[in-house]
Amino acid sequence: MPEGDTLRILADRINERFAGERVERSVMRDPRLAGRDLAGTTLVDADAYGKHLFVRFDDARSLHVHLKMDGTFQVGRRSTAPEWKRRIELWLTSGPLIGESVPVLELIRTADEHAVTEHLGPDLCATAGPPDPTDVATRLARTGETPLAGALLDQRRVAGFGNVYANDVPFIAGVHPFQPVGTVDDLVALAATGTALIRANARLRRQNTTGRRLDTDARWMHGRGRRPCPVCGDRLGYADERSTPWGRSITWCDTCQPRADAAAVDSARIRRLLALHPAMRDPVLPWRDQPPG
Repeated sequence: MPEGDTLRILADRINERFAGERVERSVMRDPRLAGRDLAGTTLVDADAYGKHLFVRFDDARSLHVHLKMDGTFQVGRRSTAPEWKRRIELWLTSGPLIGESVPVLELIRTADEHAVTEHLGPDLCATAGPPDPTDVATRLARTGETPLAGALLDQRRVAGFGNVYANDVPFIAGVHPFQPVGTVDDLVALAATGTALIRANARLRRQNTTGRRLDTDARWMHGRGRRPCPVCGDRLGYADERSTPWGRSITWCDTCQPRADAAAVDSARIRRLLALHPAMRDPVLPWRDQPPG
């Protein structure tokens, strides 16, 4: 499922290509949009909140989008998908904006966007600036016995983290993903790390959690399965989406992320593993000017 950084990147790409352009033709194949027409309107801008995308038009309507697992958008290029998958096609002055296999697609009043987002936590990739890590930590801590990875995925607590960050942020911080969030000491440091990481990746336009090969989607844990740990070399643990309470797969290292009655975020480990990542320069991090541990 696309995460907050992916949606922020998509909103930025739409703005760069189409903001201020007229919709010359619109094709709606989603039954929920039957009879709707955006031809003749002007695309004002696009914005994201967590995993939700809003494309706004000058008739005071917004296209609300959630991509879930399979949805994608082609920005400025023709789609090669079958016609039945192209749920919406907007042909603007300089090219097409085409939504493929988009599961949530609706036209709402721009003034009503808040009804979509008001139940969500703070937006990690907000253009106005990052949320306060102390507030994020407090929201996470309210989940009590919820495993850390599950708490990070709870959009009601904080909006934007997906499975890449639910795998990699606990590993970077040295905390087991099944550790009850209420037993984790220094959640503020963990929240600050995840916030800095996802915001830096939105700017990089890559989901890179290692700081290595910044032109690729390099990750510490996500997608590694049962291969050796990239830090200590021990065999990794793995649980598929059917085995976790939060319904997503998870990979961890029992050596680097020991589970205990109480766990503490390892700030020195964070500085070491992210030493090469631009996220380390984010002012949200309390130790950004300290050398790696």
